[in-house]
Amino acid sequence: MSEDGAMGTPALSDMHTWLMELGNEGRSPRTISAYEADVSETLRFVAEQLNVSPSKLDLGDISRDLLVAAIAEFRTRLDPRYTRNPQMSPPERSPARVARRIAATRVFFKWCYATGRIDADPAALLRSPRRPKRLPKALEAEAAVAMMDATDDARWPERDQLIIILALTTGLRLEEMATLKMQDLQGTPPTSMNVIGKGNKERRLPLPPVTQEALQQYLPTRDKHLKKLGLGAQTLFVSSRPRAVALNSDGSPIMSVEATRAGVAYVVDRVLRRIGARRRGSRVHVLRHTFATLGLRPDSDSGVPAYTLRQLQAALGHANLATIQVYTEVSDAELGKAAAAHPLAKKN
Repeated sequence: MSEDGAMGTPALSDMHTWLMELGNEGRSPRTISAYEADVSETLRFVAEQLNVSPSKLDLGDISRDLLVAAIAEFRTRLDPRYTRNPQMSPPERSPARVARRIAATRVFFKWCYATGRIDADPAALLRSPRRPKRLPKALEAEAAVAMMDATDDARWPERDQLIIILALTTGLRLEEMATLKMQDLQGTPPTSMNVIGKGNKERRLPLPPVTQEALQQYLPTRDKHLKKLGLGAQTLFVSSRPRAVALNSDGSPIMSVEATRAGVAYVVDRVLRRIGARRRGSRVHVLRHTFATLGLRPDSDSGVPAYTLRQLQAALGHANLATIQVYTEVSDAELGKAAAAHPLAKKN
């Protein structure tokens, strides 16, 4: 019940309606799942503070102070990834993670206010933490080339090499690689592909010659592997071993070799370790950063980068050009060379 005595509406029920609307708007399942986790946990903490059941929590009872307390509790709570080794857990969640929770909370309550469920928005003035500006971790060109050639001893070298080359030459996200389907390949043989990115936005990307070659080496091995197992698959990448994903009506398992995020990530992680480039924070996304960073780096002969900012924005599938600006700072390492070559940098 709100302060003026009027009955509010069940917060969790409204949250589920909001999530359904997000789905109707075309938001990705991963985005919706992340929003649900952040908002539902916040609402449950507020319910505990009010000593009510989460299912009976009224929107009208939620104040800004309660939301601030919920964010503070989340910020300082033990990260569940370190449950077995709590001494290794950082004292606080990262600013980026806290900012994501605040953003989800703000979006939910803004919707509640816009749809007339509350008379005032308690999350409107929540402020996100300052996020330290960190340059993307990227491999140097030599290390990137080494990755392309570091799959010879793999169980399935053709597949693993294509995963590495595709990521390094097109900048695909992990999710985009794992969900890329055979029908997304364009041409015979394929010379481009359609990619469904964040927000279900589609973009067409050309396949460079090195990627086309790796693809042509992989596809026959994919067909042979599926034929041997007697299975089909829609995804371009398939796993080495089938796994049960459901049960038939008779109780027998339904087997699948469709690609998974974890499977693609494992391949990249193993190759990073093999060339000695595995660092904290250097996982699959490092290949996307490498593609972008090297794409903006001036060519040693012509002095012209391979991509303009707008071309890179289109290739990476970013809606905002400002997001790409961070990659220009990485190539500012060239400033040292330029400064040394300045006419006034040397004594006559």
